[in-house]
Amino acid sequence: MRNKSVGAWACLVVAVSGSAWAKAEAVGPGYDIAMSRMVPMRDGVELEAWITTPSHLAGKAPAVLTLTQYDIDDERRGGPRGVGAAFAKRGYVFVQVLVRGRGRSGGFKSDNVGLQVGRDGYDVVEWIASQPWSDGHVFTFGGSFVGMTQWRVAAQRPPHLTAIAPYVPIYPGWDIPNTNGIPQSWTTVIMGLVSGRQFNTGFSGNPSYWMGKMLEQYAAHRPFSELDEAMGVAADDWWMEDARGKRLSFFKMWLDHLGDEAFNLAAEPKPKDYARMDFPILTATGFFDDDQPGTLRYYRDYLAHAPAASVRRHFLVIGPWNHGGTQRPSKETDGLSVPDVAVLDMTALQADFFDSVLGRGPQPALLHDRVSYFMMGADEWRYAPSLEAASSGKQETLFLSAPDGTPGDVFHSGRLVPKASSAEPPAMLVSDPRELPELEVADYARAEDLTSQFRAFQKRSLNFHSEPFERATEVAGHIRLTLVVQADAPDFDLWAQLLVVFPDGSAVHLGEDIRRARFRHGPFQQELLKPEEVVEIPFEFLWTARRIPAGARLRLTVAPLNSPNYQKNYNSGGRMGYETLKDARTAHIRLFHDSAHPSRLVLPLAAPPAASAH
Repeated sequence: MRNKSVGAWACLVVAVSGSAWAKAEAVGPGYDIAMSRMVPMRDGVELEAWITTPSHLAGKAPAVLTLTQYDIDDERRGGPRGVGAAFAKRGYVFVQVLVRGRGRSGGFKSDNVGLQVGRDGYDVVEWIASQPWSDGHVFTFGGSFVGMTQWRVAAQRPPHLTAIAPYVPIYPGWDIPNTNGIPQSWTTVIMGLVSGRQFNTGFSGNPSYWMGKMLEQYAAHRPFSELDEAMGVAADDWWMEDARGKRLSFFKMWLDHLGDEAFNLAAEPKPKDYARMDFPILTATGFFDDDQPGTLRYYRDYLAHAPAASVRRHFLVIGPWNHGGTQRPSKETDGLSVPDVAVLDMTALQADFFDSVLGRGPQPALLHDRVSYFMMGADEWRYAPSLEAASSGKQETLFLSAPDGTPGDVFHSGRLVPKASSAEPPAMLVSDPRELPELEVADYARAEDLTSQFRAFQKRSLNFHSEPFERATEVAGHIRLTLVVQADAPDFDLWAQLLVVFPDGSAVHLGEDIRRARFRHGPFQQELLKPEEVVEIPFEFLWTARRIPAGARLRLTVAPLNSPNYQKNYNSGGRMGYETLKDARTAHIRLFHDSAHPSRLVLPLAAPPAASAH
């Protein structure tokens, strides 16, 4: 069989040989790639870089840096050279660098979420600025882990850092590898994805394996501390040294420091670091982004400590996206239709932003004010000088109520009412670690999205409905839930979900959160419950903005957290992550909903739309 590429090459050769070199460029890709170049660090370690430049670059150009633990050939971004090519065609040199212990980069992974990655980023920025093709301007770009590395680099304040664009940045110690002090199983999937020095998309793209392993460990009541080994992660691949100099896997090291603020936040930017950040920033997150808490912690700490002139050049975009969808917005996010006006070309937005910083283009129209947020339901972008200004300052409080104490099933639910009932018996919740509810709904859970309602029908769930809204109501901000409880066990976990239920019976996710009783005062303050003690468990849903239409209702579902996605709480108050079935203790939880102990849901009402909304 004739090789089809031979004919294509023959045509290309004829085209080039029969025309000027300028025409030859027209049939080329428009960019050049320098593969696997090594960048020296101050301690002698070298990091691997792939460098994409505008085709046959003869002069000098600004650069965009991505410091990553994932891929450096753009495979994740829809290659070939998707983002790199886009920036190169806009006149930028795109530099992708692998952190220590990845690809050909030297060193070990041990501090890739710590201070070392920031120091390495400083050295890379200054190396880029010293290259003959560099005009001295270095921007940073990327999401998730790469969003975090940008903040780490920014904290080091390299002289040639011109602006940063971190979106959906993880925040080690705050939103990973734990959620409100509850360890996440997903950490082991990330460890598998970057196991060894290659990028293991075959592993991450095989959820039947890693979800199956989580379910297997969950069903066998195995200690959570074994999950990395069960997943197949080598203990000596991503390790850290403990205080005795012993090497522990990344997974176990963080598990052993649950609740330890000094360890968890050791590498976060400090006030003095933010005070030196005198360059423009564009950051983005989504209403359904699991790492929104980290994004907003960076944002709020920056506003609190950065110079006022710099704060005026910090822009936040927040829209109807999940973690991946913020990086690459599409027409659908986890089963939710996304309006065209919110399907942004995020790479183009960031390139336009960089152009405006350089003075070679206008500020992007979307950055009308320092915060651009999407009002779902109204399906329009709105603007505010701060995230707090998107809220009116007014609240609507709905109190949990059930005259008989414990609500029946979802069709005989409790209520969400504007005034607390004077006297009602408490609802009863049972948290039994011996139960395996996720095995019963595993098929539903695999397809769970932002429109799913099956959680309201699970055995241990308590449901509360509001009356239909008489008029359209807009919320913007963090919806908060406070549950007043008492239990006969020293610890337990709860899960809460809030849905908007439309008149036709369909529903959409409005908020979700999980909490552990011992961490009710925060993830770094452990306090077990005392017998007969009545306490408040505070929940905070992700920041959101939505118009709730007239006729719709809210559904609040509260249940024990008992999931393979998180470390199981055996309710004993023992060492987290190392307990087994023999430690299990059933917690009988009384959920109060009377005027003396008002469990309540607080909705932040949105500010009126400005004339600039579109």
